[in-house]
Order: sequence, then C-alpha cells, then structure tokens
Amino acid sequence: MTGKQKKVLHGVELKPRPIIHPKRDVNVSTEESKSRVVQAARKVMATHDKVLKALKDR
Repeated sequence: MTGKQKKVLHGVELKPRPIIHPKRDVNVSTEESKSRVVQAARKVMATHDKVLKALKDR
C-alpha cells in the first residue's frame, strides 16, 4: 500500500489549509448594506492582520 506523498516546495513541506467557517450569518437585502458589511470585514482584517495570520499558522 502506498501512503500519501508529501508535497514539498523549495524544501518546505506544504500542509493543507484548514477551512474556517464563519461563526455568524449575515443577511442583507440592499446593495448599500452589502457594501457596508464588506467594508467592516475588511477593516477588521486590516486591523487584526497579525492576529489573523498567527491563528492561520498555528
């Protein structure tokens, strides 16, 4: 039986990325509301960039 072959790129073993599901659902009906939700999400991601990267890499 053959095991899974490890993927290596430039000498670094690549691992599969975990899927992070949202904790809340956001339902919006108007285009303006949609753009505000996207703006808020981008602001949070920009503000907490280091924390989000650390969580992703743990």
